[in-house]
Amino acid sequence: MKPAPLRWLCALLRALLLGMLLPGGAAWAHTALLHAEPADGSVLAQAPRQALLAFSEPVTVTRLQIVEPDGSALPVPGARTEGAQVQVPIPALARGGHALVWHVISADGHPVSGVLRWSVGAGAAPAAPAAAASATPLGAAIWLAKCALYLGLFLGAGTAFWCAWNAPACTPSTRRLGSALLALGLVSALLAPLLQGADMLGLALHESASWQAWRTGAQTSLGATLALAGAALLLGLCALRGHGGRLARGAGLLALLGSGAALSASGHASTAPYAWARAAVSVHATSVALWLGALIPLATSLRRPGADAPRLLARFSRAIPWVLAALVLAGLALASIQLGDPRALYATAYGRVLLAKLALVALVLVLAAWHRWRLTPALMHGQTGTRRRMARSIAIETGMLAAVLAVVALWRFTPPPRSLPPPAAAAAKAQPAHLVLDNGQVRIDLVIAPAAAGPVSITATLAPGTVAPREVAFVLANPALGIEALHAQAHATAPGRWRADAVLIPAAGEWTVRAELLLDEFTQTALQGTVAIAR
Repeated sequence: MKPAPLRWLCALLRALLLGMLLPGGAAWAHTALLHAEPADGSVLAQAPRQALLAFSEPVTVTRLQIVEPDGSALPVPGARTEGAQVQVPIPALARGGHALVWHVISADGHPVSGVLRWSVGAGAAPAAPAAAASATPLGAAIWLAKCALYLGLFLGAGTAFWCAWNAPACTPSTRRLGSALLALGLVSALLAPLLQGADMLGLALHESASWQAWRTGAQTSLGATLALAGAALLLGLCALRGHGGRLARGAGLLALLGSGAALSASGHASTAPYAWARAAVSVHATSVALWLGALIPLATSLRRPGADAPRLLARFSRAIPWVLAALVLAGLALASIQLGDPRALYATAYGRVLLAKLALVALVLVLAAWHRWRLTPALMHGQTGTRRRMARSIAIETGMLAAVLAVVALWRFTPPPRSLPPPAAAAAKAQPAHLVLDNGQVRIDLVIAPAAAGPVSITATLAPGTVAPREVAFVLANPALGIEALHAQAHATAPGRWRADAVLIPAAGEWTVRAELLLDEFTQTALQGTVAIAR
């Protein structure tokens, strides 16, 4: 019969896996710049009065700068954000090259930045501000903080769970090491908002130690992850100090589940187009913590004479097949969401990180199989030297899994392929969509080209004999994605023909298109239809 905590966890994992199969509402993806006006690298006869940035999801602007031909950088205040579009007022510009440096925060809490360069009259655009060159040490610090948080949540909280529910097998050295890992995670949770905020504000690493940077980082969705992580880590410390009492077991169980809940509160999967992706992250993270958390108690108990190690090893052996099944199923579900196309495994940075992770995990599984089918039976039969060999091998397994966590932390810098804009070649091949709209009063032919996510043009041609409207506007909506209205004002290109250019359709799916015609000062009519937009 399984111990009580393992029965509860197996039931919870089965319930969460069942919940992953249920349909859910859509959410926004990791952001990408889809369209910009003026276009990057363009040469303009006159200085623009404003710039338009169109992203694949709603964003929050954190910093905008105009870089002059002499290299000086000017802040740009007064930007207007309407959903996924940002309108940037441009100050008076002289002739020559200019650059717009933009920093935004996406819905999943990740900062995104870029540079648009154009020239007025003639001249090359200047280089980006020197501060951008300091991104490497800041990126390294963000990666290290992520690794430390993972060690605390997975190895520390997992160790606390196993010690709380198997107190006789938990040595003082195990408690000290578990407490150190939890403390490392807490320090990381406190420092992470500083680094996140500095990245959002475009600051260098040495400029990150400020209240503004910490507050900026904590106000993103990462703040929810760090708050839950901090609670889980504190519960883990309580579990280690409780020495197996009832409160300690409850704290250990909550610390384990909290590690999964924390990582599902932000990040790539938290904004995936399926509501069950959060449950998949929780299942995956909780399974990892269960696996890693058993290794330190096992290794230390094997080095100590007595009967506690075989009993703990037997419990781990009964639980680990269920844990690995949940881990693999949740991981496959998340990979299918994030990749979208199997070719993204080798064609994108995200996919290459995933391949590196899978290669390391495969090596760990080979080592774990050797433990289960060779060393464990030998240890149960009391063969001489087996305890020492298994303890050494488990230490190697722990180090390999820590390397897996270090690789996973690289995903902080790689948007998932599903969120990347479609290649220009694919968008160019997309066929236009043709609609005939008729409300009994007006009949129009509507063309959307191309019928793919990204910038499109919408052209309305009125049937002969129709009263010429004074104004025409288009409204697009996709309630399934939470988009109620995207407005685009059309302009007349010929008698009876109106067009709106660079209309951003941020995602594929079934879209409602409504044409609103102002016929005179008192009469307005609308025509509506649906169109399928490809990725």
